[in-house]
Amino acid sequence: MKNPTDLTITILNKIFSTQDVSTLDNAITDKEQILLTTAFSDALWRYDWPVNSTPFSRPCWHVFIAGSRRESRECCEAELANDKRWGFLAHIWQRLKATHITNSKLLGVYANGQTAGQDSPIHRDNLPSEPGQTAVMFCNDYWATTWGGELIFCNDVKNDIIAAVLPKPKRIAVFNGEIPHRAKSPTIECDRLRVTLAFKTIRNKSHD
Repeated sequence: MKNPTDLTITILNKIFSTQDVSTLDNAITDKEQILLTTAFSDALWRYDWPVNSTPFSRPCWHVFIAGSRRESRECCEAELANDKRWGFLAHIWQRLKATHITNSKLLGVYANGQTAGQDSPIHRDNLPSEPGQTAVMFCNDYWATTWGGELIFCNDVKNDIIAAVLPKPKRIAVFNGEIPHRAKSPTIECDRLRVTLAFKTIRNKSHD
């Protein structure tokens, strides 16, 4: 006979797999890559993100782009499209929305930057009560395989890795926001910032 506690754990644990992660190569154009590089060349980076990080973790660099009303769950598509520096990202978002993140509300857009030793903690972007997807765009125009910096995805209990995505240029990873994941920092031999840009969403509620 099963222990009731064991049974509860079995019910609560979700089964995540590689089907929860889509890797889109050549997801942006050459022109969009140039626009990205130009926008980041003089962007204002803020250190110490996330603010409420896990003990002993090293925070990374951060650029806020859109989502000033994220706490009230308001869509930030218009805010993104009207931004003089980052407005071109709205076209990338619209393509994702039409193909891979349908029936969703865009809550926030931001960039993270990491150097060696700045691994992010394992975390989730969405709760079961507010399901959604995340798209992470890898923004460097060059990335050597030996530099590491993979986006790592774990099983529900966070004791194994189920997928890893190398931050290749023009690549976007789209994944279930409930899956535990972390961004690995570059290796010590990497001489540049690992730059990613995230589109955070929640699923539109049905009115049936």
